[in-house]
Formats: sequence, C-alpha cells, structure tokens
Amino acid sequence: MPLPGRLLRDIRDLEADHRLEVVEDDSWIYVIVQDVPTSALFSDSITPILIQVPRAYPDAGPDMFFTPTTLTLSTGGDPASATGRIEAAGRTWRQFSWHHNRWDGSKENLRSYLTFVRRRFETA
Repeated sequence: MPLPGRLLRDIRDLEADHRLEVVEDDSWIYVIVQDVPTSALFSDSITPILIQVPRAYPDAGPDMFFTPTTLTLSTGGDPASATGRIEAAGRTWRQFSWHHNRWDGSKENLRSYLTFVRRRFETA
C-alpha cells in the first residue's frame, strides 16, 4: 500500500538528517530512526527509536515511542515510563508510555515528534 503523500513528505524530510527504515503492517506504519541521541541519563548515548505512525496520519499522530529493550538508565534500571514491550518490524521493542497530548496535524510532523522524543531522553 503506498504511503500517504503527507507522510511520505515527512519521511523524506527526516531522511535529510537521519537514517530511516519504514516497515508496514495492516494496522501501522513503523518509522525506525537510527542513531537518535539520548543523554547521560541512559546506558547508550544513541539509540534507534521506533515511531508507530497511525494510518490516519497526520489527523492522528504518533503516540508513545519505542527503543531496543537493551536501553536502560545509566544506573542499569528501567526508565519510569518504559512500561511494556511490543513486537514490531521483526524485533522486540521497549515501550515508552510518553504521550503527545497536544498533537495538531496541521502544525506537527515527524520531525517535531522526534524533538518531543529527544526531550524525553533529557528527563529519565
């Protein structure tokens, strides 16, 4: 199934600065962004993240994000809002239950969502 035009544009915009992988299933479009900086609060200074994009994007925005299960706090513990695991794009991911409650598809895009995710890494 072809990607919606707006999502395709937003993906191409991110590709200017990031290595991406896009994987689809019947329900979701998964955008995997490689080498996202975290912070000194985490075990790894960079990590891939998975963004679960709803098919209704941009009217419906991404909710939560996911990292490899090996990403922990620098102390070895689990981040407070990393509550579950999912299987997606052929891998197991740690779910960060951190919600963007003010998504506005007319103003937000994948780049602004990635900025939102990066802010989360600053507040373990």
